Amino acid sequence: MATIEISGVKKVYPGNVTAIHNLDLSIGDGELVVLVGPSGCGKSTLLRMIAGLETITDGTVSIGGAIVNKKEPAERDIAMVFQNYALYPHMSVRGNLEYGLKNRGTPRPEIDARVTEAARILEIEPFLERKPRQLSGGQRQRVAMGRAIVRQPKAFLFDEPLSNLDAKLRGQMRIEIKRIQRSLKTTSVYVTHDQLEAMTLADRLVVMNAGRIEQVGKPVELYDNPASLFVAGFIGSPPMNIFNVETLRSLPGVTLPASLPQKADVVGVRPDAILLEKPEGESFALKGTVELIEPVGGESHVYLRAENIDDIVILVVQGRAPFSEGESITLHLPARALHPFDNSTGLRVA
Repeated sequence: MATIEISGVKKVYPGNVTAIHNLDLSIGDGELVVLVGPSGCGKSTLLRMIAGLETITDGTVSIGGAIVNKKEPAERDIAMVFQNYALYPHMSVRGNLEYGLKNRGTPRPEIDARVTEAARILEIEPFLERKPRQLSGGQRQRVAMGRAIVRQPKAFLFDEPLSNLDAKLRGQMRIEIKRIQRSLKTTSVYVTHDQLEAMTLADRLVVMNAGRIEQVGKPVELYDNPASLFVAGFIGSPPMNIFNVETLRSLPGVTLPASLPQKADVVGVRPDAILLEKPEGESFALKGTVELIEPVGGESHVYLRAENIDDIVILVVQGRAPFSEGESITLHLPARALHPFDNSTGLRVA
């Protein structure tokens, strides 16, 4: 196990294209940190620089207190799990698990012990003599993880490992990865574009945008207190509703809370914070027409066209919606649920 320190790291590609801008990040011993963001934000590039698969233009990456900028991937004592499994098709599961250890000259008794333990942890003992083609996608991903586990590395690096699995398997494997990481207590960096994976797996979440870090923190912290409009819109499904303050002030009968900061020219509110009945304390109301209702299991996502507001307003109703499409309803937005932002900087204001 080890800490990972990223200090002033920059990546510039030919043509003066900057993918990572002077990035700083500290990952604690045994911590599972998830890098999340839209395609092209730099998360995979950063992971590849930690792994040694991508050169670093400037700055340093340290693993276990040692700077590894000039070390080859094999010298960094890390194990990487990819989305395409990267298994040897002609080898059995056992052969795939043993391969890296054999190359390192690990004694046979230790190889056997490590493979047995990894197979037990991952519950793949019945498949050890099978070839990869005889396994399901979830089983292949378990084998890919097993190959990383037997290495007993200082850190695990996961590059969108579940993206090739169907929704049910992804859910199962998320649980497995979290269980295994907690059991082994190995420092882990996990890259995904799927915010559900990010929110459920991460000890800490790193939201990236255009090669920069927007916010770092526990998933619930980023959901409850997004530091920027980007984080507010990216984290959470359905996404946060964003309103122009002047537009709200101009609506008949709307009085915004006195507690709203003067610098705030836009405010956000989570769909699950919008109420159908007037709450205690400060709030304001919006009237509109229901355009679409999406039943999603135990809740419903409701899309409403509010009077004099351009964007569709989204709210989440527990269970079945108590109204129909085309019906006019009134929404109540509590002051305590408002997230104030400065639109010119994109940052949260106090």
